Amino acid sequence: MKLNIDGLLVYMPYDFIYPEQYKYMQELKRGLDHKGHCILEMPSGTGKTITLLSLIIAYMKRYPDQYNKLVYCSRTVPEIEKVMSEMKRLIAYYEKELNEKQKFIGIAMSSRKNLCVHPEVSQLRLGKEVDSACMNLTASYIREQSKQDRSIKTCSYYEQYDKNGREENIPYGVYNLEDLKLYGKAKHWCPYFLTRYILTHANVIVYSYHYLLDPKIAEIVSKELPKTSIIVFDEAHNIDNVCIDSMSITLTRKILERAQANVENLKLLVQSQKQNDASRLRAEYENLVRGLREQAVQRETDVILTNPILPEHVLQENVPGNIRQAEHFLIFVKRFLEYMKTRMNIQHVVRESPPSFLKDLQVRVCIERKPLRFCSERLRSLLRTLETRDIHMYQPLMLLCNFATIISTYTKGFALIIEPFFDSKSTVYNPVLHFACLDSSIAIKPVFDRFQSVIITSGTLSPIDMYPKILSFTPAIMETFTMTLTRPCILPMIVTRGNDQIAITSKFELREDQSVIRNYGILLIEMCTHVPDGIVCFFTSYIYMEHVVATWYELGIIGQVQKYKLLFIETPDSVETSLALYNYQKACDNGRGAVLLSVARGKVSEGVDFDNHLGRCVIMFGIPYVYTQSRILQARLDYLRENFQIRENDFLTFDAMRHAAQCVGRVLRGKSDYGIMIFADKRFLRSDKRQKIPKWIQEYLTDSLANLSIEECVQIVKKWLKDMAQPLKQEDQLGISLLTEEHLLSNDANSLTLNAIRDQKQVRNGPAVDINISEQSANDASDLHYGVVIDCGSSGSRLYIYIWPEHSGKTNELLQIKQLLDKEGIPVVKKIEPGLSSMAKTPMNATEYLKSLLDFAAQSIPSVKHTDTPLYILATAGLRFLTPRQQKQLLEDLFNDIVRDYKFLIEKTHFQVISGELEGIYSWIAINYVLGRFQNDISESKSKTDDHRKLNSQGRQSTVGVLDMGGASAQIAFEVSNSVPAVGQEVAEFSLGYDQHQEMFKYKIYVTTFLGYGVNKAFENYIDRIISIALNASLANSPLIRINDVDCLPRGYSRNYTRNNKTITAIGEGDFVNCAKHLVMLLNLNATCLKKPCSFNGVYQPQINYDLQDFYGFSEFCLQCFKSAWLYAFLHDGLKFPLNYQRLRSASLINNNDVQWTLGAILYRTRFFPLKTINQMKNTLSNHRSYTNTVKISFLICLTSIILLVIFSAKYIQSFIIRRKCFQSSSNTFNYRYKLLTSSTVDE
Repeated sequence: MKLNIDGLLVYMPYDFIYPEQYKYMQELKRGLDHKGHCILEMPSGTGKTITLLSLIIAYMKRYPDQYNKLVYCSRTVPEIEKVMSEMKRLIAYYEKELNEKQKFIGIAMSSRKNLCVHPEVSQLRLGKEVDSACMNLTASYIREQSKQDRSIKTCSYYEQYDKNGREENIPYGVYNLEDLKLYGKAKHWCPYFLTRYILTHANVIVYSYHYLLDPKIAEIVSKELPKTSIIVFDEAHNIDNVCIDSMSITLTRKILERAQANVENLKLLVQSQKQNDASRLRAEYENLVRGLREQAVQRETDVILTNPILPEHVLQENVPGNIRQAEHFLIFVKRFLEYMKTRMNIQHVVRESPPSFLKDLQVRVCIERKPLRFCSERLRSLLRTLETRDIHMYQPLMLLCNFATIISTYTKGFALIIEPFFDSKSTVYNPVLHFACLDSSIAIKPVFDRFQSVIITSGTLSPIDMYPKILSFTPAIMETFTMTLTRPCILPMIVTRGNDQIAITSKFELREDQSVIRNYGILLIEMCTHVPDGIVCFFTSYIYMEHVVATWYELGIIGQVQKYKLLFIETPDSVETSLALYNYQKACDNGRGAVLLSVARGKVSEGVDFDNHLGRCVIMFGIPYVYTQSRILQARLDYLRENFQIRENDFLTFDAMRHAAQCVGRVLRGKSDYGIMIFADKRFLRSDKRQKIPKWIQEYLTDSLANLSIEECVQIVKKWLKDMAQPLKQEDQLGISLLTEEHLLSNDANSLTLNAIRDQKQVRNGPAVDINISEQSANDASDLHYGVVIDCGSSGSRLYIYIWPEHSGKTNELLQIKQLLDKEGIPVVKKIEPGLSSMAKTPMNATEYLKSLLDFAAQSIPSVKHTDTPLYILATAGLRFLTPRQQKQLLEDLFNDIVRDYKFLIEKTHFQVISGELEGIYSWIAINYVLGRFQNDISESKSKTDDHRKLNSQGRQSTVGVLDMGGASAQIAFEVSNSVPAVGQEVAEFSLGYDQHQEMFKYKIYVTTFLGYGVNKAFENYIDRIISIALNASLANSPLIRINDVDCLPRGYSRNYTRNNKTITAIGEGDFVNCAKHLVMLLNLNATCLKKPCSFNGVYQPQINYDLQDFYGFSEFCLQCFKSAWLYAFLHDGLKFPLNYQRLRSASLINNNDVQWTLGAILYRTRFFPLKTINQMKNTLSNHRSYTNTVKISFLICLTSIILLVIFSAKYIQSFIIRRKCFQSSSNTFNYRYKLLTSSTVDE
């Protein structure tokens, strides 16, 4: 089919297209138009690969001067083969439709092991053995030797390629790995080196991530890619880990011993070379004097010897004199090796930064930083000069030199950790050194900087906003797509308890609990009983799986499972796992059914698809958190917190949930497929876990499918499987989950896609949901008014739409404002990410950034109401940190563009950066409005809530106060009496009524913000305080400091901190009482109080009447843990709340309303709207009376004119005409005055 994607003709080699594919193409094209990077999450099994290929190839054909090459990176060889298969289908469709051969080359590239056709080398099992054997046949010095000695073997395939292949172009076409091998055999050319040569000529290249992200490979293979290439990282949910792994190195004592043997062996080879042919060593020395950069043909066959990552200017430099000669270089390496062996001879854990390591290295053995940077390249040069065979034998020494190069190149983003034991379970002394990359952006930054469009995509990227942070880039497009279905073919469920009502969880404290393990076994037995074909189970780790399986065996659960299905288990050994997968598939194909027990983060979870009968059910036993006691992980968490402001728990939960989503996503590989997803852990029910599940799964994870027992789960599964057993007809899918070319031509594609998404909601929830109000319904509800508020926060912007009826005209009533709801009763809200502050450097793009929100508002509000609908864009935390000039530029650009493009009621005062205090006042207004505290008649409000109601001194209801405890700051707002003077910034006085002379809606509010007293900041201050005390009390030369019995950390919890190049280990005690005493000191209660009374830190605070005053806590106030002790001290010692105060409540949900400060903002800013309505009614009535009198006068004038016309004769006609003209002039004057009267309004 042919598609028109915003003016771009796209060929799609299928008769149907999914609605999400169409939307994906639109967003992808927008990203390419902007020449920016994209993050796109698309559900599993919805044709992401062909969507990418179709749109990008069409774009390259249309705009060859902008983009001329696609580099498609995938993770595994099967995924690469899948991409090539789709590409072949696409190019064949082009040729069929255009009736001509396409001048197009698409190739797949992989390692030597997958492309070698040499009869002997290709039979080797391990990749490093193939690389070494290949180099022994193709290295430039080997080939030179063979010219002198015919007995030396070379690769005939490479020789033929080198002779003829460089001059002859490969025919147009799409070549997968097998095609390249067949072509290589036919031409007797080496497919591997042929592929590397074709890279510069191919239109599309498909290969592994490492060819771009691993600098050791990218520097050789991908260096010549043009900047106009489009880069796609598919299945990129773990791309940050790939980046980190490519830059990390692990050294053990065994590796150092082998490296020492390599050095001794090289010494002998150097001595032998000096005796036999010293000219080669002299030639090498002269080359090193000139620099490191060599000819490409010489390096072509030496990929295994490339440097880890050296900047171009370093490669152009002269090699330092102390390592130019081979003997000197080996002495240098040996000295460095001895130092490393000494450093690893430890009995305790050491953690330090690269600068600290280099400083110690210089002090102890006088090795400077510069020669270390050349170690890797210098070793490569030496091995080539010595014409060394069996390069893989020197892998330990290469690893050591790579370590030397990287640690001397980078000073930030890495950590050096030396441990006396190889892992946490070992008891045998075996020291290990981890040089861990902590910043994933280091490896991928060259890709973002070099190429103008990089697309990161996967089916499981939620939460999507985390990736721009950890990869340090700003995406032009960031979008998550839903899945349109004609039937609910996925059944996600959260099982939280067994039939005995005991909670099930893989939490560390309960892992040994036999009741939990037994309930897990019962769940598996029940699924085996009722679910046909294959069931895949994922555990959190191999150790936990082994323990659970052993316990199941003792309890007889394994035997019961095997009554229904065969059982297979994944192991760390890849050969065993491959065998288990083969037999699992065979059992499912034969109809016997099988269960596969696997591990999250293992081979099965990442690269194996269980389509159709191979995976009817996936069970996730627990949340797959990474091992949190890993010191490498702790170092990375510290780095993320300090440099990216990402909290430990946020990242750990993000990492765990993306792996859980990846596991359950294996079950669905197409819309005709169906499967069950069971999240078996009570913690999945928590909002911080549940909200990080991909959106396309969340849509089907309704509240009725959460918090289930095993028995409830079984009943739901039985009913659902009966529904899935019904035949799925293609005609039922057309127009909903399948769109044809006719659909797209006969309907607006955007509205068709929206209709399809609406129809899929009917699949889940019954009647369709339509948030758009038609013109007819707008006329029927003409007395409704609308208002729009966009909250531009630091992490994203959120749109709220409010409605209210005509005001009654009574002075004792406010507007009855409510949030707009859809037909399901769900608030109409839309959020985009990142925050508006990200547009600070490009304010001209701010309107484009908000366009989706503004269009959403325009669609949700009847068009006849747009001109009367006020639009407010209010920015909070993110924009406050910008300069006033940047704020002004952003808001002015927004105002000018929105006034031009939209018809909303807009004034410049509607676009503001509001202060924290004003945000606090809006929150106070919102919560009191929802609670009904602004109603004069208390009897009316009793039906809404059962809160305590008392009258204050003014004879009206007492309002509630607001406490907002955030991460960095805290805030309090409450009403004060009239006796409190409204001076300074703390006390604000305002009226919510439309009549300023009325006193009933005038309020005096105290509001203040305590910067630096939020829970996270308080914790940091507390840790800094105890560390400062420990540093002052410790020995000056001690690199390690241990702080025992830290009262505010959980008992037994330990954590390392680095200060002044020293490692401080804090061990928790968990003493609440002592913790609260320590935290009081952070409140600065002895600060000078300039204006009494004060709360703490010298901040003025009027007296609170605790008998009348209720308080509600926003944000994190009631959701803390350290943090309970800090809240205790903050409330009772800081704000002076009584110890027996029991009227503090949570404000997250009141009367089933989600309370947002934007409600307070719209209420306050539209307070004069009733006055406009009342005055318009008065003007209308006045104009009506004036109009009646005017009609009477006009009638008398007309009657007189007729009589005069009859009486006077023809000779007086001319004078009559003159009088008629005078009448018309008088009438025009009257009409003009009438228009002035009827158009008069009252402005705010």
